[in-house]
Amino acid sequence: MVTDNGSTLHIGSSWYPEMWPAAEWPKDVAKMQELGFNFVRLFEFAWHRFEPAEGAYDYQWAIDILDLCHAHGIRVMIGTPTAAPPAWLTDAYPEVLQTDDKGQRKKHGKRKHYNHHSRCYREHSRRITQKYLEWFGDHPALHSWQIDNEMSGSDYGPETKQHFHAWLAAKFGSVAAMNAAWGLEFWSQAYSRFDQVPMVVASVGSIAIPERNHPSLIMAIAEFQNVGWTNFIEEQAEILRRSNKPVSTNMTGLVGNMDWFAHFKHLDHVGASMYSDRRYYFYNLARFDRLRAEKNYTPYWLMETAPNWSGGGQTWNIHFDERGVHCFSWLSTLYGGSMVLYWQWREHWAGQEMLHGTCVTATGKWRPNKTMWQRIAREFGDQQAWLYAHPIQRAELAVVMSSEAAWAFSIDPTDVNMGYGDHFRDLWHGPLCAAHLWRDVIHESADYSPYKVICLPQMPMVSDASRERLAAWVAAGGTLILGPLSGWRSEEFTAFTDHEFGGFEAIMGAEVERFFTVQWVEDQVDMVFADGHTSVSRSWVQSFSPSTASTLATWQGGYADGHPAIIDNRHGSGRVITVGGMVDAATWVRLVEMACNDVGIEAVAQGGDKVQVIPRVNKAGNLAGYGVINLDTESAEITLAGSGTDLLSGKPTDPSLSMEPFEVRIIALDGES
Repeated sequence: MVTDNGSTLHIGSSWYPEMWPAAEWPKDVAKMQELGFNFVRLFEFAWHRFEPAEGAYDYQWAIDILDLCHAHGIRVMIGTPTAAPPAWLTDAYPEVLQTDDKGQRKKHGKRKHYNHHSRCYREHSRRITQKYLEWFGDHPALHSWQIDNEMSGSDYGPETKQHFHAWLAAKFGSVAAMNAAWGLEFWSQAYSRFDQVPMVVASVGSIAIPERNHPSLIMAIAEFQNVGWTNFIEEQAEILRRSNKPVSTNMTGLVGNMDWFAHFKHLDHVGASMYSDRRYYFYNLARFDRLRAEKNYTPYWLMETAPNWSGGGQTWNIHFDERGVHCFSWLSTLYGGSMVLYWQWREHWAGQEMLHGTCVTATGKWRPNKTMWQRIAREFGDQQAWLYAHPIQRAELAVVMSSEAAWAFSIDPTDVNMGYGDHFRDLWHGPLCAAHLWRDVIHESADYSPYKVICLPQMPMVSDASRERLAAWVAAGGTLILGPLSGWRSEEFTAFTDHEFGGFEAIMGAEVERFFTVQWVEDQVDMVFADGHTSVSRSWVQSFSPSTASTLATWQGGYADGHPAIIDNRHGSGRVITVGGMVDAATWVRLVEMACNDVGIEAVAQGGDKVQVIPRVNKAGNLAGYGVINLDTESAEITLAGSGTDLLSGKPTDPSLSMEPFEVRIIALDGES
């Protein structure tokens, strides 16, 4: 894997010089240099400029831009232009356009309107990517590559259906095997040929739409669409990596229809676009924890964020003022990023997104926050050596996140409020941030060995391979918090017919006794601990019949009144805590803190629940300092492990700190400055 593990923090923007005459380019680059920017992202929408007609190429203008950037000390990320195919391509080969589930093809004139399964589009994408490699691969300004831009979407056209049926045939081998795996005798849904299998929308599930298609089929369609995206990404990455430069792309959102865990396996750095409003910066904390952990703490790249406001129609003030820009830029960086790029550099004088925030107007004037961009660039330069010498402390606590879980609760929801992404952020991850329990967000396929405690909440489908690895990890000394609502569906999104949890019972030390819903009567069903602590539950819940497990909490009310609701089992040298129903945030933190205390994991700070504290270590692995950021609109108090020096201000700090709204500190503990 080619990675950028140097000693530089990159700051810059996305620039679209193809929109401007050559005489404007030196002016823009001079302004970038005035800000202290050292990075720019280029060309991801410039396919027509490079190939105005099929097979006719024009690229010297881009070499001139790269030469200009290199002369001014600005490194460049080049994006492949496949998010916006030119009109000659969509006109000559209309089959490359995306088809919706109603059979309607998209029209030219937007972006991301192509079919990522199309053989024709794949061929043209590989060809232009190969040209990029030939033109730019050896240029000294080149730092890295970006594939496409904010990829997403599904296709339901004739060619895609053929690919889907071939994929099913390869997956199952025979129609009979598919019918058996999915239980398709129900409602006479069995097929005699793969080409009879319909392609339906892969996210239609709703509690209000019970007569949807078969859940296993919809899950398979979601998987198939993502396999197509992974192949699309891998084809371009394989070409670009020949330059020996790292390759990335920019994901959007926390979790959804795109399985970014699968896609990023083929890339060198994890990248993202983030535009959350200042009131909701905490929405991004789970994303940062995921980005950092996904490539074993290889620095991730924030490839788009607003320099002031955002809008491609409706506009909204993302950061409110320069304090927000400073806060969010450092928030991403201190959580493990090495790049902050603002979208975008110069206001478009025509086309979509003219109202979006920029650094410079169409007339060349500065937009708000110039002095703050300069300050951030200066601080990045001043602090990068200390930050690289004092990396982020490795977390020993992890929370598992799953794209398939998001699909599951969309396809087959258990009640009216089962949004997986919101639950993950607000119920399973956010409370741990507020409690200052330092953690990673990982995929089930991740290496478990760095962690002492792993939380596996709200994941119906857990692969057979993950079940085996988790059992071995627990036996070797790990602590697993299993559930709620985890492990009760097979890899084909069906119920188990031997044990309700498909074999997890062996490490749980119990069987599921009852499995029932409390929807509409959740106020009458509680979990009660021995010390009187209670948690109201909702949705589907389980009670247990322990064999070796002990009981931590008992159901009060409902079908399982008086029966175990949360159980605790010692398995080998480790421990499994199984949660039988949805719990509130306080109860979740109680369980995780109990597990952490048992294995020596302590909170990294005490105090303000909206203050983010990121621990950093020295070469010996000992605590050396912190990044500290207050995400609250009010001042907050926080207590750290020792006194030190705030490297941004140069002032000494006591263990107890008062943090102003959106204040950022980088604290080197005494002896580590």
